[in-house]
Amino acid sequence: KGGEQRVVMQSDTELIDEVVVVAYGTQKKSSFTGAASTVGAKSIEKRAITNVTAALEGNASGVQVTAATGQPGESSSIRIRGFGSVNASNAPLYVVDGTIYNGSIGDINPADIESMTILKDAAATAIYGAKAANGVIVITTKKGRQGKLRVNFSGGVFYTLKPDLGKLNLMNSSEKVDFELGLASRSDLDYRSDYGEVSRLLSKYGQLDALRENGFNGISSEAQRAIDALRGQTTDWGDVIYRNAVNQQYNLSISGGSDKATYYFSGGYYNEQGTTRKTGFERYNLTLKTDFDLAKNLKAGVSLFLNDSKKNGYLTDGDAFINPANYSRNANPYLQLTDEKGDYIYDPDIEGYSGRYVKFNYLEEVDNTDYTLKNRSIKPLFTLDYRLTDWLKLQTQFSMQLDHSATEKVAAKETYYVRKYREKTRGNDGSYFLPDGGIIQNSTKDMNQYHWKLQGEFNQVFGEVHAVNYMAGIELRRSKVTDLMTRGFGYDPNSLTTKPLVFPEGSTQIDNAEFKQYSKSFTEDRFLSVYMTGSYTYNNRYTFFGSLRYDGSNMFGVDRKYKYLPLWAVSGAWNINREAFLSDADWLSDLKLRASYGVQGNVDKDTSPLVVGEWDNTQVLPDNSESNIIVSSPPNQYLRWEKTTNWNGGLDVAVLGNR
Repeated sequence: KGGEQRVVMQSDTELIDEVVVVAYGTQKKSSFTGAASTVGAKSIEKRAITNVTAALEGNASGVQVTAATGQPGESSSIRIRGFGSVNASNAPLYVVDGTIYNGSIGDINPADIESMTILKDAAATAIYGAKAANGVIVITTKKGRQGKLRVNFSGGVFYTLKPDLGKLNLMNSSEKVDFELGLASRSDLDYRSDYGEVSRLLSKYGQLDALRENGFNGISSEAQRAIDALRGQTTDWGDVIYRNAVNQQYNLSISGGSDKATYYFSGGYYNEQGTTRKTGFERYNLTLKTDFDLAKNLKAGVSLFLNDSKKNGYLTDGDAFINPANYSRNANPYLQLTDEKGDYIYDPDIEGYSGRYVKFNYLEEVDNTDYTLKNRSIKPLFTLDYRLTDWLKLQTQFSMQLDHSATEKVAAKETYYVRKYREKTRGNDGSYFLPDGGIIQNSTKDMNQYHWKLQGEFNQVFGEVHAVNYMAGIELRRSKVTDLMTRGFGYDPNSLTTKPLVFPEGSTQIDNAEFKQYSKSFTEDRFLSVYMTGSYTYNNRYTFFGSLRYDGSNMFGVDRKYKYLPLWAVSGAWNINREAFLSDADWLSDLKLRASYGVQGNVDKDTSPLVVGEWDNTQVLPDNSESNIIVSSPPNQYLRWEKTTNWNGGLDVAVLGNR
């Protein structure tokens, strides 16, 4: 009593294992045997991205990100470790908060993303079954946390420069004139005198032979003046077609909660002005997520994702050469778009249709055609977790996805789009059967999907060194897509009416899909799957993992042995840095050797085990036709799932605290 007591506190550093989001849950990074990369929320926020796919560019090894079309709102093409299919899609499978996502990945607000995990090899993806051969991108969205109310606002304005066509080193007007003169002076070439303004001027003044015999100085002064005048005519196609664009993005989120419930609400707005004139994209996002602790071992989650977007532009699908990116590189630099009165000047070098010239002016197409695409998506998600014991838990999840998209294409009468259509209706007598007026086309696509799964997970450590994890579940998924298209000819934008399309007797265009005025189709896919995984880790050093999944689908099964597809994977990992002989290597954060082998699956939806045909009409006798079916794909009872075998080996090294 009364004596001094000295207490010395020593630090006890415990290794905190990083958690990786993997198939149907999470896993310690040290015991993960597959190949994966993770992109976190901080990385996304630093780059101020506007599209989910942009977050992967340069952030994950083995992932190739390629701009698809460059249109506003367009998602990039993603390839994970090359191509994984011969006939089916090579796009990866997207999983959002545990459920398969079938819509446009660009509809997701990047500000709502907590992390993105890219699963690359069979050990990581085989458990996802069909469509996983091209890799899997697992997206986890943000949710509320206990504590005070948190309000977060972010906004950004981005200025995008228009393409610099000067870097393409295209010919200017004077260079193009010299080039055309050089071609015209050569008699050994199969010269096309109708193409190029220099050729037309030489033909007009009858000076082609004089040019070949005596050169440019040998032609008439009138022809020289007309040709030299072209050198002073310059159209900057970079300014005509493109513009500098201003894009805006704003996000607001509210989160918080107590020990009984947490919440996360967010709203996002994005407006992208395309660098191509008259193009743009606008998107609205709303996310609502709430998690409840209903009882000691029972948790529930309710989420709702809403999206509304609109894309606008003009028609460029009349021909490949009138696409802005193509036309800006091929149009003559001396070509003028309008005359002194402001009237359109048509490009005389356009191919047209079937050897016949069709008038085209770029500004006329921009002014007199319109393209609009509207998307609306609703995705509710319900989750229920029940922990029976510390080592056994059950989870069930149900989600729906309802997508609606509407496309409208309108072309006025005075456009290349309609003129070319008209040329297709020309008869042998020179008459046309296309009604006078414009063309309007409306298309809608409705997709509804439900996804339900039930799984149980056993996780226990025996004797402090034997860690065992086992998970098994069942999954049901159904999706139905309905497409509807209507097309009207002779469209009057004032009365909003169209005119009947009457095919003359004997016309071959009656079966042309371009003149189809109504079509409707639907596809339905159903999947039933059972899956299981198991792993064993000894002393946090050696891990062995295996997975097995059976997928069944209505797209196969004429021969029952091909109805179900078994997918499996085996893998192992050795955490070398946790061995005794490296215990003093404090600078070594991670050193892991891993290997895997497995079978992944894919589905080619363009094939069928059953006979596929199209309804048609055929002429049997004069003035008498009968319905028939044209077989487009013969039956194949041996049709089976597409399988991809995959092996992977890797050495993960990290030093100085993963720096």
